Parts: sequence; structure tokens; C-alpha cells
Amino acid sequence: MQEHEYFNVARPVVLAHRGGSAGTENTIETFNDAVRCGVFSIETDVRTTKDGVAILFHDADLKRVANIDKKVSQTTFVELEQINLVGGGKIQTLVQALTALPQTRFNLDIKDPESVQTAAAAIELTKSPNRVLVSSFSEKRRLATLKLLTQPVATSASATIVIEVWLMHVFRLPQAFLAKRLKGIGALQIPRSMYGIKLDSKRFIRKVRATNTEIHYWTINNPQEMLELTARGATGIVSDVSELAVQTLRKA
Repeated sequence: MQEHEYFNVARPVVLAHRGGSAGTENTIETFNDAVRCGVFSIETDVRTTKDGVAILFHDADLKRVANIDKKVSQTTFVELEQINLVGGGKIQTLVQALTALPQTRFNLDIKDPESVQTAAAAIELTKSPNRVLVSSFSEKRRLATLKLLTQPVATSASATIVIEVWLMHVFRLPQAFLAKRLKGIGALQIPRSMYGIKLDSKRFIRKVRATNTEIHYWTINNPQEMLELTARGATGIVSDVSELAVQTLRKA
């Protein structure tokens, strides 16, 4: 568990996956639309440009969203900011987004080693530790980012920790083991299943929640699934369809 003001909100909550579906992913326009419809947080991704700028971008290259066959890490931000994305909008820096939306929570997935330092620097520069959650599939990147921050931020479990907690659940280890492993972890942010492992059973959710750790499922776009998961005890839904998710969870 982790005590942090980021989590001080009524549950269940909606996290807008890359900003949701109202516009082009990871753009200010899409973030603004998500905020207007009442999401709890913007889930987004941090990568770093050739010249060391933290940007909000999921893929390693520009092919899918800009039709350009080039890696982000090989491109400067000056070059990137000239690009019009396929769905409209521009690539944003992390500093730009945190500054433009000063009251909004951000769930940041650190996508590469270079973004450990640049993401931490952006959080520090904008004085945003109270409204940022740092996550990564990599435990090394997650811990390295946290270490660079002068104030604690919210954080979610890496893939390694998720598997360890699931194994503790499967082998029915005492609750104290789960609580110890989840010390300092605010949330598990997970799919319903991965690597053939089912992560959405009532018992698993109950065991995680008994440690006062949040549990958020991604990426859930079907209203029936949203209600099913929250009925089982999930405290958050990461969704591409922000407005639909908010409306659905108001019934939960």
C-alpha cells in the first residue's frame, strides 16, 4: 500500500488511456476532452527525443501516428514539433502537458531508460509530485525514476511485482506476504490476463484490496466489462472511451 494524495478520490475511477478516443492520442486537445468528461487521470507514455526532451508518445517510432519511418530517439524535439499527426494535433512535451493542465492527474508510463531522468526533471520543474503516478513495465526504470525525485509520487507495480503478487495469491501465502511486497506501491495496473495468467478473479482482487492497494484494469472499452470488474472490487478502469467509461461507472 502507499499513502499518497493522488489516490484521495471516490472510487471507482476512470483513467483515460492515452487521453481517450475523442481525438489523436497523447495530445493536449484529447487530454482536454477527457478532463471535461470527468476522468480521474490521464494515462500516457513518456519517451525521450534525441536532444533529451521528455515527450508524451507511446511508440518507439513515428510510423503509426505520423507516417514517418524514423525513431523518436533519432529525432530532435524541434523536428518533432513540426509534425502534424495523422489524426490531427501535435506531439507534446511532458512539461507542456503538466503546465497546460495544472489541476489534472497524470499516470506516466516510463517507456525507455532515457526517460528516467527526463521525466523526473519534468515533474520536478513543474512541481507536480502530488498529481503524478509513475509506472513502468520495468522495475529498474520505475525505481530509478522515483529515486531522482525530491518528493514522493504515487507509483504502480511493475510487471515483475504483479507476477510475484499473483504467485503469492495462487499459493495462498499469508496476507502479510502480499502486504510486505506491496509496501510503497499504490496500485496494480493490469490487464484481465497476461502470459496466460488470469488476473481478474474476485479472490485475487480481494487479496490485493485487503492491502489497501488500488487495482486498475486496462484497456477496458466494453461497459459490461467495466461494471463486471468494478463489481468484483476493481477501483479503476483504464479506457479508450473516456466519456462512455465515466457515464458507465457512475452506475457502479
